[in-house]
Amino acid sequence: MAATHKIFIVDDHQMVVDGLKLLIGHMPDFEVIGECNNPAKVEGMLDTLNPDILLTDVNMAGMSGVELTRHIKRAKPHIKVLALSMFGDSQVVTEMMDAGVSGFILKNTGRAELEDALRKIAAGGDYYSADITRHLVRSFKDNQEGNHLTDREIEIVRMIEKEFSNKQIADLLFISERTVETHRKNILRKTNTQTVVGLLKYAYERKII
Repeated sequence: MAATHKIFIVDDHQMVVDGLKLLIGHMPDFEVIGECNNPAKVEGMLDTLNPDILLTDVNMAGMSGVELTRHIKRAKPHIKVLALSMFGDSQVVTEMMDAGVSGFILKNTGRAELEDALRKIAAGGDYYSADITRHLVRSFKDNQEGNHLTDREIEIVRMIEKEFSNKQIADLLFISERTVETHRKNILRKTNTQTVVGLLKYAYERKII
């Protein structure tokens, strides 16, 4: 009997792809019909394969999961997207939600949760792991209390204070330079500052650094 739900995996690390294929291979009603290590090539491959669910990494070289999701949801809105990441930073989760994902889980999840997420998304629902939900709730509480910077943004502010370049920050956090640039723009907007000097003054006054 043919699998009911077709899965396409996008991750720039082949070992992760192989691991996901192995896990999904033991799930009834699911089948991996394609894979890609280069997110920029995914759209062309989907024209032929037409999966039900796209399983994608968030931080990838060349194109982030946020950008890929936006492209896919514009071109093929019927394809559901489940995001995976090593980190559950609320800013990244929010960006992926805005892009149109149906779920977000961490890469340290086990087979049972992955299958649960895929089944709920395949049925038309959403799925966010407990760790992700906790990050979002904590971020909401922080914003309510006046701390508008996420944990990841605070981490980047501290690296800026140490005069790290965007590339150095990207390498240390395992994210793309473009994602670092996006974080820096969001940080300046949230702190209502326009320069590094103004940002550091804001951070010192609030004991962020």
